[in-house]
Amino acid sequence: MKYDFLKHIGTLPKLVAAGLEYLGLKEIPGPKSNPTIMAMADALNVRRIYTNDDISWCALFMCYLCQKVGKPMNFSSYEILRAASFQNWGWPVRKGDEKLGDIAVFTRPGGNHVGLVIAVSKDKSGKITTLHILGGNQSNAVTITEIAYSRLSHCRRYYATGEPVSAMQYTVDSSGNLSKNEA
Repeated sequence: MKYDFLKHIGTLPKLVAAGLEYLGLKEIPGPKSNPTIMAMADALNVRRIYTNDDISWCALFMCYLCQKVGKPMNFSSYEILRAASFQNWGWPVRKGDEKLGDIAVFTRPGGNHVGLVIAVSKDKSGKITTLHILGGNQSNAVTITEIAYSRLSHCRRYYATGEPVSAMQYTVDSSGNLSKNEA
């Protein structure tokens, strides 16, 4: 598997470890909703405005992970549902320095998308071409998907007590199958 390296690098960043627990979680098409996704909305006190898992939930998932691992969030109810809310969270990451566990915000038609950096792919000259992102609402599920680096608008990092040793930039081969719109 392309991401097997995650099993062999020691203690993962807390957000990554928490996110991997949900890998494969899917929304339910139609009027029903996945109870796990709705429980995330309950935990974040946004169930009043997050009424169904057909509503974009990448930011909901990211906020839930932050809450679960004790990362600070000072978002209003509506900001919890907006990927763009993470554009000013934590500390900025210099372009090209994206590492395992960083929060990446991407542009997409009609809005933004947010997820966690797992790895990068590079061209023959060493230039980053894609980011491999662990996130919610990627093909209506929690997956690791590959997104063009050109779509990255912001990358942010936050560690209260220092980065784990595993928080490095990992390079994997590109699948060539890039996500175009995570909505």
